[in-house]
Amino acid sequence: MISLPPDITFEKRPLPGGGWAYEFRHRTLGALGRILLQSLPGRRDTYISCEVAGDPADPRTAERRAIFEPLGLEIARQMEQIVGSPTDKRPIVPPAPPAEPGEVVESKLMQCSTCNAFVAMLVFAPGATDAGRFEDYARRMYPEYSRRNLPTWIIGPASGPGPEDSADILQVWPTRKPLQRLTPAQFNPRLDRLAANHCRPKRNSMR
Repeated sequence: MISLPPDITFEKRPLPGGGWAYEFRHRTLGALGRILLQSLPGRRDTYISCEVAGDPADPRTAERRAIFEPLGLEIARQMEQIVGSPTDKRPIVPPAPPAEPGEVVESKLMQCSTCNAFVAMLVFAPGATDAGRFEDYARRMYPEYSRRNLPTWIIGPASGPGPEDSADILQVWPTRKPLQRLTPAQFNPRLDRLAANHCRPKRNSMR
């Protein structure tokens, strides 16, 4: 089997209905993708497929693909050599790939203080304990926050039990910014400004 780079790990998990998934993770990019080994209905063959994690429109998906695709395809090729070429020449209908395990992600929409229009989105990520886990939440929620097109932050678990304890916070939309550790007193004024300025008349730039 091919040697993995030090930043990449994998886990082998059984699939519902039979087969196996080899799930690969990157230390800072989170889930990279998976290799699926599935049985073919009515055949003895094993179907091997390789998937990259993430929405195709998400720029981070291209980063994951650049790392995982050559690695995953080479591992899949080696697996095919071990399994052997099928002797049955009937057309292969690949099984549908199983869905990733679902998870409910809590989020909150902040509103304008005047017209109640939505001005920001907060994603609460209690499991975001490192950079890779933050990326997992960003990947799962990308279709939602890109569709809403609101300033969006992912908020990790608080560093302590107090209401003023800091937390790691990652802005993911409309631009990516570095992960920051902020207290509520440092972060909340940003939301307050968005809510207060949404309906404030813009100054005439010609004056």
